[in-house]
Amino acid sequence: ADGYYYLGHVAQEVKSSRERFLIEFDKSRTLKGKVQLRMQETPLYDILHYEDARQQPLAPGDRVLAPWEAKAERFGPATVLKIMENKEACLAPNRRRVLVNFWNGQTKEVSSDQALRI
Repeated sequence: ADGYYYLGHVAQEVKSSRERFLIEFDKSRTLKGKVQLRMQETPLYDILHYEDARQQPLAPGDRVLAPWEAKAERFGPATVLKIMENKEACLAPNRRRVLVNFWNGQTKEVSSDQALRI
């Protein structure tokens, strides 16, 4: 409802629709000081399979959802600018650092396993 993406899981399919699901979020959110419900009816097109998305190889220009705040609770849309190479990259390709530019103009380095390809 706030336009951001959060980690959660599918609790159940909505009975009246095959394309809507009840999502239980991993953490409760606060909006203007009020705690929001942990459950939300969500259309299929707004659901991203976290494990599948984080396993996708990334390249500059890819669109991703990534956390931009220190708590890493909310994910927002971004574009991959650069994949940072490091000594451990060949041992753990999903642990590379990725430079992304968010929709709000902020540029930040995040772990590649937190940048979910969309």
